[in-house]
Amino acid sequence: MQKLLELVQRINSVQNIETITRTLATVSAAKLSWSRRRAAGLRVYTRKIENILYTQQAYRAGSGMRAGSLSPLLTERQAAHRVAVLVITADRGMCGSYNLAACRLALDFWTKAKKAGQNTLFLVKGRKGERYFRKRGAVIAYAEGWRREGVRSEEVEKLLSRLLDLFLSGTVDEVYTVYTQFYSPIRRLPKIKRLLPVTLELHGHGREATEKWYYEPSFREIIDELLDIHVRVQLYDVLLESYASEQGARMITMEEATERADKTLGECRILYNRLRRESITIDLLGVLFAAKVVEEVKSTPGELA
Repeated sequence: MQKLLELVQRINSVQNIETITRTLATVSAAKLSWSRRRAAGLRVYTRKIENILYTQQAYRAGSGMRAGSLSPLLTERQAAHRVAVLVITADRGMCGSYNLAACRLALDFWTKAKKAGQNTLFLVKGRKGERYFRKRGAVIAYAEGWRREGVRSEEVEKLLSRLLDLFLSGTVDEVYTVYTQFYSPIRRLPKIKRLLPVTLELHGHGREATEKWYYEPSFREIIDELLDIHVRVQLYDVLLESYASEQGARMITMEEATERADKTLGECRILYNRLRRESITIDLLGVLFAAKVVEEVKSTPGELA
């Protein structure tokens, strides 16, 4: 009887876990769908901005302008002695190896920077990453968690302002980000990307592509504005990619946990039915044995007297 009670308690516990994991999988699927739509639209906009900047690179090269003379965001420092790294993780677990993969990549970058004699300053988006690097004695200049709504423009502006202040003030020479690029719910890849200074590369655009461009008010002012938009969009993009990766990882992990809970429930119910049959059989045998004893007592009253 004690085993049956323990088994019933275990079944109830597994059912509660299954309810939680199924709910989390459903919520993550909804958030993933929302973030993927936003990321897809932003990706198209990002490509357009990059194409324009890449095209203007040909104009700059042809006119003999130095990149640093156009905007401080393009200025390459002679030696990068101080670097800032924005690490993007989640606030909580239950999403497989998503957090650990990003943290390990950032830790590897930090180790290489130490060997190169560079000082590393960390900015962390996500409580998991903050706890990971605080335990390892990292210098964390800024840390914040995620809002329930996910990526919001005001958060992007606040984070961008901090990164620009660090770079433009000369506190750091380069700004990198460690994020997780989303391909599908089952395929995610942590990456390192340099945000500042901005590197303009010419991809398949000839110099003749710039001959029909006319600049008003001026080339420098337009490029400066486009660069500001470019950096903002890049930061928005990595946040959306990471958020989508987190939700995809949590959805898959919770679906797998739900399947394991279903399997465990099936095994527990089979064991419960078997123990229940054994208990009923023992009770029936006890009743039959007691009835037989009573019949024997009634058939031999003289002997008992």
